[in-house]
Amino acid sequence: MTPISDRPAAVVTGVSSGIGLSIAEELLKRGYRVFGSVRREMDAEPLVTGWPGAFVPLVFDVTDDSALSGVVQQVRAALGGKSLKALVNNAGVSHSGPLMLQPLQEIRQTFEVNVFGLLAVTRAFLPLLGGNRGAGHPPGRIVNIGSVSGAITVPFMASYSGSKHAVEAFSQGLRRELLPFGIEVATIEPGFIRSRMFEKAAPVEASDRYADTAYSEAWRQFNRSLLKQERTAKPPELVTRAVVHAIEASRPRTRYRLDPLWYIGRLLPDRGFDRLIFKALGLTTLMRSARPLSPNDPTMEMKQETRT
Repeated sequence: MTPISDRPAAVVTGVSSGIGLSIAEELLKRGYRVFGSVRREMDAEPLVTGWPGAFVPLVFDVTDDSALSGVVQQVRAALGGKSLKALVNNAGVSHSGPLMLQPLQEIRQTFEVNVFGLLAVTRAFLPLLGGNRGAGHPPGRIVNIGSVSGAITVPFMASYSGSKHAVEAFSQGLRRELLPFGIEVATIEPGFIRSRMFEKAAPVEASDRYADTAYSEAWRQFNRSLLKQERTAKPPELVTRAVVHAIEASRPRTRYRLDPLWYIGRLLPDRGFDRLIFKALGLTTLMRSARPLSPNDPTMEMKQETRT
């Protein structure tokens, strides 16, 4: 058996459950040494117990810059001069609501975790991945867990989708800017995956906080539809397989599109996709415009031009 100190090493953020836990376990099975982030030490107990020595918990929040520097030093010391094989940015949160009403603090938190936390962690670990001249060791890989929401946006998920659009942009920027160092960057883009991320948000999202607004009926229907989607969600192993390929393939893909909706959203005209997604969510009638068109409405003029 390969000594733990000689095993390839990976940092995976958000390993307490769901996708992150699945990724950590698969890498451990493949003989990796995994440094996994959790926000509470108790969340790491199953991995610590199941993989003594091979799994090292990193107790910090990806939005805590002061804690991050200490965590990097912890990993550097444990590696003893060796480098990281991979960094997997998985930690994320999901909140939903109509943009007109969703609390700005909630939207900011979504971006702090999903976007700025990802960038901060990446920048902090880049030296251990070979992100400097004369690093003296093979370059590592960066794998960012994005989403099909990085390509499309559905009603009430715009803040989450906006953060994943940003992850897509940052990933492409990093990939191109890190080419001189030989560091590959890949983005994994799944659809609905069984995960506690949505479960954690459910008590708030399923509440009646928008019950006294114009969105009340549409909001309730959206949450009912969301629950149905979660029941048929795909297993996290779908994402794990893509992550392993991104880390180990000689030529990894730049994007791993794991849901057909990614292509549908890109190919259909905007209004065609509107009709498709409203029907899928049961919102066709509820999201229909209630504003009557006047003779001077620009939309009316466009329709008349189309008919002629």
